[in-house]
Amino acid sequence: MHETEIPFALYLIVGLFGALVGSFLNVCIYRLPKHESIAWPGSHCPACSHPIAWYDNIPIVSYLILRGRCRHCAAPISWRYPLVEGLNALGYIALLECFGLSWATVAHGLLYSSLLVVAGTDLSHKIIPNVVTFPGILVGLVSAGTVLPLGFLNGVYGLLVGGGILWLLAWASPFLFGKEGMG
Repeated sequence: MHETEIPFALYLIVGLFGALVGSFLNVCIYRLPKHESIAWPGSHCPACSHPIAWYDNIPIVSYLILRGRCRHCAAPISWRYPLVEGLNALGYIALLECFGLSWATVAHGLLYSSLLVVAGTDLSHKIIPNVVTFPGILVGLVSAGTVLPLGFLNGVYGLLVGGGILWLLAWASPFLFGKEGMG
């Protein structure tokens, strides 16, 4: 817990930044399972492929103004987009409140955003991309040994126990359920 009072403006800035990052997380959730670039081309409608103008790409606000539809073809835009943007914004604000303006907040924010990508990808595509989990493991271990009060050894224990349980479930599921239980 932090001890100093945080100005409201900083909460607002962190929340806006979280929503912007959330917009990028949506790109990752949509494109990573399809093995598409997350950098190119720019944002476009999945239905008509028309590029999305900057003013139609403002987190949460554009979704509300467009009433959840593409400006060009009127195809529905998934509610997942503003949800991920809002959850990331609220998560960043909560982390700021909990840990203050610190490197621990940054580390937790990186891991939190990674988990949103993992959850969103798993819910929509039934996969968890290694391109997110492997760097997340590295960030977690480095953070545990540097800016988080866990210590590197506890980070390794957590990786072995948490990862070991998931590995065990994946290994045992064909015997228990007759099919692969984890990808």
